[in-house]
Amino acid sequence: MKILTCNAGYLLGYRNVLGGYVPPPIGSILGDGEVERRSLERLVSVIERERPDVVSLLEVDRGSHRTVTGGQFRTLLESLRDRGLSYRGDVANKYGDGGIVESVPFFGHLGNAVLSRTDRPTTTHYLSAGRKRLVIEADAAVDTVLFTVHLSLGARSRRRQLRQLADLVDRRADGRDVVVTGDFNTYGGTDELTAFADRTGLETRIPGDTVPPRPLDDLFVDSRALDLFLCSPSIEIGRCDVLDVQLSDHRPIVLETGR
Repeated sequence: MKILTCNAGYLLGYRNVLGGYVPPPIGSILGDGEVERRSLERLVSVIERERPDVVSLLEVDRGSHRTVTGGQFRTLLESLRDRGLSYRGDVANKYGDGGIVESVPFFGHLGNAVLSRTDRPTTTHYLSAGRKRLVIEADAAVDTVLFTVHLSLGARSRRRQLRQLADLVDRRADGRDVVVTGDFNTYGGTDELTAFADRTGLETRIPGDTVPPRPLDDLFVDSRALDLFLCSPSIEIGRCDVLDVQLSDHRPIVLETGR
């Protein structure tokens, strides 16, 4: 089984504006069709090269004014199909289901997704803490369940989210192996995941630094390993890497099991 996790950054690309601390002002507000097309092509090429069984995809635009597509998730599936790769999956709003934030026209189009090469079901859950609250549950294999997350930037909200996520994993694992992956926003270091790992019995797998270094990082952050995996200890890991592709301000990561 191979899992690829990617924070696609709404396919806005990555440009080093003010040392990387500020996104491109015009592109982040209005979008940039040419940049989006190049970023989509790069993402499709990564998936084509790696051919993962499951893709955990964060920050995709479902059709706001910023995208030149009718929805980046659907366009990605079509582009993969054009290359002979058949993926299915689901995309959902990252902020909630029926609340105020997701009812705002722009924010209502921002989502996360899971793609799979098999027709396996997905289930969406929403944590009560933080703004980015979506958790997508998917059957990664017959005996393995995957949870895709994008946790809050705020440390206090993240702690609450991790407690709720641990409850969710406990309820839904049902004796199966577990992989939790996504963007954990662990700028303060991955030690903050210790309580979650202890509670769930999962092991933290850190592929490496997934965001580029910035001039003032030594003053403000302790880690640039934001995207990672937590896995059941019974899962034999054959590969856990950061891919050398700058799709957004994050680089994709890949986990491959030995069985």
